[in-house]
Amino acid sequence: MAEISYQVDDRVALITLQAQGRGNSFNPAMRRELHQAITEFRHDDQAWVAVVCADGADFCTGSDGSTGTSPGDTQSNKERRNQARFWAGGPFETIKPTIAAVQGTCRGEGLALALGCDLRLAEGSASFQTGLESLGGGPNIEAVWLVNLVGLAVALEMLWGGRSVDAQQASRLGLINRIVSKGEAEAEGPEEGRLAVRPLTQSVVTAEGSASSGGIKLARELLQYAPVTRSFQKETAYRSIGVPFHYAQTLEVGPNPYASEDRIEGTRAFVENRRPQWHNR
Repeated sequence: MAEISYQVDDRVALITLQAQGRGNSFNPAMRRELHQAITEFRHDDQAWVAVVCADGADFCTGSDGSTGTSPGDTQSNKERRNQARFWAGGPFETIKPTIAAVQGTCRGEGLALALGCDLRLAEGSASFQTGLESLGGGPNIEAVWLVNLVGLAVALEMLWGGRSVDAQQASRLGLINRIVSKGEAEAEGPEEGRLAVRPLTQSVVTAEGSASSGGIKLARELLQYAPVTRSFQKETAYRSIGVPFHYAQTLEVGPNPYASEDRIEGTRAFVENRRPQWHNR
């Protein structure tokens, strides 16, 4: 049975971890399936946003420690290369938005996967923790991204002390963007009206109150805005990390939203007082 599923519904790709029997912990086969799913999303013109979620009580409890070789066997050079290549956060290099939807435990390699996404949201009961076993021959993305997201002192405390951070703390630290709660969802605006600028909130309310439903709702929110512009902003933001400010201001990367068909559509929709129909070109 596949342990990673890939489904697309109305421009949203849902990448689901399905190994709840072992807490969705990663083994070599599951890493390869995740790599295939993310590669498919990267090249799928019908998918504009990805939500990474998981079945069961936990998002991912880490790594199961297996290497794909029998006891007593030594890993070949090819197996070592595969172990370095197929790790949870490795292949998420795409200009399209990615969202991690977290419930329960998010530890080790699961945390690496969540940190590899652009945005993170979580149920109120979620917890985040580093884990040395997540290295598994792959890059230590936890240390790199934690420093960028929460600062050096907090990152080192999480890395050295194995400190577990709950959803409320994670929100305050900037580790996650929003917390998912159960309730009556806010009604959407009229389809024919112009897009209203929504205030930034710390929560996502859905009828189910689950991480996956919150991730899908956030993805739908992103889809209201021009995908060409999102891609341009994402690539510019990531490429400016660690670059001197005066140089970062001159970066011209990714698709040019000002020369796109969607810019014309956005202007026309504004004049006609309707929602735009984006084409991602």
